[in-house]
Amino acid sequence: MTLSPTFPDRFRSLLRRGVPVAWRRFLALGLALTAVSTFFWPDVGHPAVVATRDLPAGVPLGPSDVRVTPLSSPLPGSFPSPEPVLGRALAAPTRAGVPLTDFALSPPSPDLASVAVRVADQELASVVRVDNRVDVVSATGEVLASDAFVRETRGQVVVLTLPRRNATRVAAASLDHALAVTLR
Repeated sequence: MTLSPTFPDRFRSLLRRGVPVAWRRFLALGLALTAVSTFFWPDVGHPAVVATRDLPAGVPLGPSDVRVTPLSSPLPGSFPSPEPVLGRALAAPTRAGVPLTDFALSPPSPDLASVAVRVADQELASVVRVDNRVDVVSATGEVLASDAFVRETRGQVVVLTLPRRNATRVAAASLDHALAVTLR
């Protein structure tokens, strides 16, 4: 019997002879050690800041409002530690356990303020949704603020974020009577 000079024939010949017992045991030992080491390998996950309880929009976050939790995969825009989110306000209400991202936080701007407004028309108040843009109109027809951002709605009350100079006018006008909002 002569050996064939081609590679496939040589490979088939080696397969017919079989792998020696020592090599099989060495391979089994290596696989067992790999399995044991991965079993005891710590899974730290990807740390992310989450809400500890249901949080409303517009309220500055404190240390008791957030905690760090490991996630199974990285979440784009999440924060690995609570320091960057402390003192900042949420752009929209958030449920407990939901990771906070850069989009969930309102921009840190000192010239913005949030104000609660009682809407005069109950039907219109039921149409207004979070993230809508509205104009605020007084009973006399004066536009008190334009392009205000809706942060939260509860029945006839709508929480708006708008420039601070307009927020005081809207707050003062809402003390006397309900205001109207126009959707953009």
